[in-house]
Amino acid sequence: MKKILSYFLIFLLGAGSGAAALIFGDPSLLSHTPKPVVASLPYNPLTAISVTETGIESNLGSSGHYVSFNLEFNVTKQALTAQGGSPTAATGGTGTGSPELDAKIRNDLITLARSTSYQEFTQSGGISTFKDQVREVLESIFGPGTIGPIYFSSLMTQ
Repeated sequence: MKKILSYFLIFLLGAGSGAAALIFGDPSLLSHTPKPVVASLPYNPLTAISVTETGIESNLGSSGHYVSFNLEFNVTKQALTAQGGSPTAATGGTGTGSPELDAKIRNDLITLARSTSYQEFTQSGGISTFKDQVREVLESIFGPGTIGPIYFSSLMTQ
């Protein structure tokens, strides 16, 4: 009985110290809050950073259809760095230079694609509407007025 009680006390001490480390050591692990959107200068094409997100694939709505696209857009340098991106890494290749920010962008765009039906996508003006919705997603991440032109360098539905 003493042995069981001592193991139980050791377990409680370990669990308590682990919980204390989570709470006091890095409280951000317990609550995920998005990075704050900082006030940035209005979009200026001369100082904007070009970002390319490739290989975004998802089902469209519930119709059994599929979309795959590569996205290119320009964003203000201040908005990109405020969200953890790197202007030099973004200019040199694909992505923003931050794996977390790239994942956020991709996940939000996949969620958008899943909420768009094939009929909405293929109707007259459907791609323009989808592009406007992509802009709304990007501005929800980077802030209003921080996104420049958006291009689909590749777009396929099936």
